[in-house]
Amino acid sequence: MASPSSPGLVLVAEAPESCASLVQVLLEEGFPVLQRRFSPQVNELLPASAEPPALMVLQPPAPVDGHLVQALRRRDPDLPLLLLLEGADEELRARLLDAGADDVLVQPCGLREFVARCRAILRRSRRAPSRDEAPASDDVLEVGPIRLDRRECRVCLSGQEVTLTPREFRLLECFMQQPGRALSREQLIEQVWGPDYNGDNKSVDVHMLWLRRKLQLVAPNPERIVTLRGLGYRLDGPQDGSTS
Repeated sequence: MASPSSPGLVLVAEAPESCASLVQVLLEEGFPVLQRRFSPQVNELLPASAEPPALMVLQPPAPVDGHLVQALRRRDPDLPLLLLLEGADEELRARLLDAGADDVLVQPCGLREFVARCRAILRRSRRAPSRDEAPASDDVLEVGPIRLDRRECRVCLSGQEVTLTPREFRLLECFMQQPGRALSREQLIEQVWGPDYNGDNKSVDVHMLWLRRKLQLVAPNPERIVTLRGLGYRLDGPQDGSTS
């Protein structure tokens, strides 16, 4: 199972025991893997209390259409999603891709190709730039000991890298653009989830819990993101943190 500082890959299948070879090769390649049994209920596939996965590999039972993919995409627009299907023709694959899947892999497939496709989706979701390109000054935000590089999608706290999910990264970016300013849950929903989000504000609290936990694992001393009861949250700047 993934640790709080390392968002894992979630493998969903109707019979998880049938995916033993996939789980084994992922573990051998260094991926933290969490298995879940298939359910048509999105809340069971993506529980609100669980950390968003770095990648979901979904092996749904046949027949399958685009409704579940669309529901997953509404639940988490940033979810990297790979579908594993047996005997899917070109028309079905195209429908599922149009519905929001990042990739559709027809089984049976080679284990090397499966791992390579997982890696490719993760690279795209991280939007990694060329290493020889220096980031522009406006691509880097710094508040106290926190440094956020937008181009590399990388966060460092006191010189140590912190691994965040895309949603957690955007939350922290939102705070770092407005240090010292109180942000309500509604403002965070608008700026991070977007105007089409249909969930409730509790998602903000869940993601904030994971974000703070990861930051505290690196620097467990002062709490830099402050909870404002009845209002929301605030990221304290260096002067604010030193006087609190």
